[in-house]
Amino acid sequence: MAPWRLPLLVALLRGWLLASSSSSPSTVAPPQDLQITDPGLLGSLDVEWKPPPHAQTLQECTIKYKLEYHSTGDRDWKVIFTRKLKLRVGFDLSRTAEVRLQTLLKGRCTGDVEVQSDWIYATFQIPPQGKLESEVQNFKCIYHDWEYLKCTWQPGLLTPRGAHYGLYYWYEGLEQTMQCAQYIQEHGLNLGCVLHNLSQAEYRDLHICVNGSAAATQLRPLYSTLRLHNLAQPSAPEQLQLSLSAAQELRAAWSPPGGRVPPHCLEYEVQVAEDAAAWAVLPWGSAGVQPCRRAAGLVPPSTQ
Repeated sequence: MAPWRLPLLVALLRGWLLASSSSSPSTVAPPQDLQITDPGLLGSLDVEWKPPPHAQTLQECTIKYKLEYHSTGDRDWKVIFTRKLKLRVGFDLSRTAEVRLQTLLKGRCTGDVEVQSDWIYATFQIPPQGKLESEVQNFKCIYHDWEYLKCTWQPGLLTPRGAHYGLYYWYEGLEQTMQCAQYIQEHGLNLGCVLHNLSQAEYRDLHICVNGSAAATQLRPLYSTLRLHNLAQPSAPEQLQLSLSAAQELRAAWSPPGGRVPPHCLEYEVQVAEDAAAWAVLPWGSAGVQPCRRAAGLVPPSTQ
């Protein structure tokens, strides 16, 4: 190689390196126009945004977004990584919905180093309706035998006579919000609801609203998000049989309850007593009661 070509080659290589480093962005702009809208699905809100400016020029990199969200008062933020520009996420509509979003950029244009933008923020809140004391009290639900959901409540402290309550629900898969078709009434007042055919809602968020109306005043609606598998309650075991062995050991056997409760989710508690005023739980632990068996034959420990 001619002596004069070596400095020229070094100069060209240095220029190429400088150009490459200067073209790798060390920052990226945040997304634009973050918005939260309510499609009327009892707490399942739509969050959407637009790409950062000049995103089309970053062809050698992948653009993703980090979405964090929660309802005011929650300690933790839920996190979603996505390439989409619109998501539907659940909130408690009795509180303010809070969302923050940032751009994540990585690829050849950043030297395979992830670059994060600043955060952008948005909030959403339904205008308060009625006084807080008019909201229903003692709202609770039980998913009986994995077959039907029973929810009950009591009138709010400031609920006037003649109030009318309605329960509405929605889960992913329904085209629109549905109203309870089987109310539980006391003295003509709706104080509960039974919902059937909820198998499609299992392991999903079930959004519920108990709303009330009265001629004299507005009532505060109650919003709740349920998970059916956390509310499942089986019936009592069936076909309980007691027998006494030749060694004077009391044996108990039974069959699992009916319904759709998965057998592996069942555990059993056994209580014994010589009279009705002295019931006690047998301390058998893992050596005695065996959960989730089609039938259990139990023998008290020798210490009993």
